[in-house]
Amino acid sequence: MQLLCLLGALVFANSSYGQALAPEFSSDKRYMTQIRLHTPMELETLLERASSLVGQAQQYKSFEPIAVVLHGNEANAFLFGNYQRYRKLIDLAARLDAYKVIDVKICETWMRMNNVQRSELPAFVDTVPFGPAEQRKLHRKGYQAF
Repeated sequence: MQLLCLLGALVFANSSYGQALAPEFSSDKRYMTQIRLHTPMELETLLERASSLVGQAQQYKSFEPIAVVLHGNEANAFLFGNYQRYRKLIDLAARLDAYKVIDVKICETWMRMNNVQRSELPAFVDTVPFGPAEQRKLHRKGYQAF
């Protein structure tokens, strides 16, 4: 219960943008992030919103992890060389991933175009061949953007 309170409280730190757009959470639905600006700040706001969804859930283990598919400049935040700069974002993502609230995936096509090796990413981050195709696949499976 303390974990849910802690995760739920994270959203209040920087959520004026997120609160205006956040849908009512339903544990019978599946969600994926909708990234438009492709900035680490936007991603952090979305992760804080994901954290708030946990606070709304009766039992957070009752829903699928929120799919976070990265295929733009926001993915740079996950490089080991950028950890100090984006520590808050990475630590939040790692905590949410550890509790199966989110599932982070980075586009391998983006990685090739930016000369990023798998070894430069944290272990909790998965990869997919092409991010936009992964998002379309998730949408066909019924995932909703939030």
